[in-house]
Amino acid sequence: MAKKKTSKKIPLPILILICAVLLYAIYTSVSTLALAIWGDSVMGTVDSYQARLDDTKAEQNRSRTVSKGYWFVANGKEYHGYVIYSSDEAWPRLNEGETRSERIRYLSFFPYVNKPAMLCEFGEMGEVAIIYHILAPIGYLLLLLLVIRTAGRGKKKKTAARKPAAPQIIEARSDTDMFCPNCGNKQPEGAAFCSGCGVKIQAGAPGVCTACGAKLPDGAEFCIGCGKAVNLRTPEPMEVSQAASSAPPQGGSGLVGFSDRCNSPEILAAAQKNKKSSIGCMWILVFVPLIGFPVAGLLMDDFPFGESLVIGVGIALVMLVVNLLALRKTKQPMWEGVVVNKYSKEKSEHRGGEDDNWRTYTEYNTIINTDAGKKKTIVEKDSGRHMYDYLSVGDRVRFHPRFSTYEKYDKSKDRIIYCNVCSMMNPIQNDRCKRCNNLLFK
Repeated sequence: MAKKKTSKKIPLPILILICAVLLYAIYTSVSTLALAIWGDSVMGTVDSYQARLDDTKAEQNRSRTVSKGYWFVANGKEYHGYVIYSSDEAWPRLNEGETRSERIRYLSFFPYVNKPAMLCEFGEMGEVAIIYHILAPIGYLLLLLLVIRTAGRGKKKKTAARKPAAPQIIEARSDTDMFCPNCGNKQPEGAAFCSGCGVKIQAGAPGVCTACGAKLPDGAEFCIGCGKAVNLRTPEPMEVSQAASSAPPQGGSGLVGFSDRCNSPEILAAAQKNKKSSIGCMWILVFVPLIGFPVAGLLMDDFPFGESLVIGVGIALVMLVVNLLALRKTKQPMWEGVVVNKYSKEKSEHRGGEDDNWRTYTEYNTIINTDAGKKKTIVEKDSGRHMYDYLSVGDRVRFHPRFSTYEKYDKSKDRIIYCNVCSMMNPIQNDRCKRCNNLLFK
């Protein structure tokens, strides 16, 4: 009997229930903080009160769940509210028609958001409750995103399983087809060197010299480019052999053109790692002011807690927006262009403090016109003029948004090459970066 396969997909009713509970928990903490900071107070009337003892072994006025109904008047209109909370209080139960007065806090622009003042004033809640209401919305929001992402993955897998497999088109490959063993590019028949990376493909291509790659005329016994014997049975002249051995290697042909290593699995993995590190740093920059300023407000008498909370939330939001914009730039497509101008200028900036505390520095600008007709400027300062020195007017470049680095089209005359992953300067002979060990874009 075949074993029934169990589904790991979250049922829709349970998913909706989980999301609703998390959203309500976020609302509870956010509304409590909003009432504490921006709320107004008014005397209200409690018209129902219940206090249930949760633990019969607890001491008097301990371990109780309180439910309370109330109403108040704000802006000439009557509003009602109801709360359930855990407390140590034990007021006498209200009889029918009996009421009790209590201070209610509400938002003046939306009085439907309201609570008893004892539940949303910083002086009444206590430090533990304040920290909880600050951190709880963040935790609940992350948990909500995790639930939605998990449900989305299950849906995608199910859709992919039901999708009929596309017919595979098998391309007929003859024995004359050649592919570079280094970069995988398809090569024309008879090629001895790869047109993409310059690597030697085969030892004996017909009609091509195995030493320098020059095309040979029909019936040639020696290469017209370097003098090497074409036929192994033909002896090479001693002087020609020595001249050929002392000739410099012809490696420049593989340094012309944009590298396709940017799409290699290794480079894509490095880009994903950089993205995860950036996201981690983003959350650190968001959480530090969000937690640090309120904690400082609790510990410092001359720093009001409400003011510290507003400052912390404001800085956290600014850092969040800045980092989200930076992450968005990494998803933009690659673009290519030509360097059209380079110039430097002296600039000054005030370093704070005294009026005469100014700093003079040199700003280096490299102007690039993209193929789409846009103007891009690389701005560098003082000794950090790497692209200013590396690029020349007329150079064609490609911008890689995953790493925010530039690649030069013609590297055949360069002595150095920059790593597009970590921006480290490397000798042109290197195939991998000496700092991060990633492939150089050659």
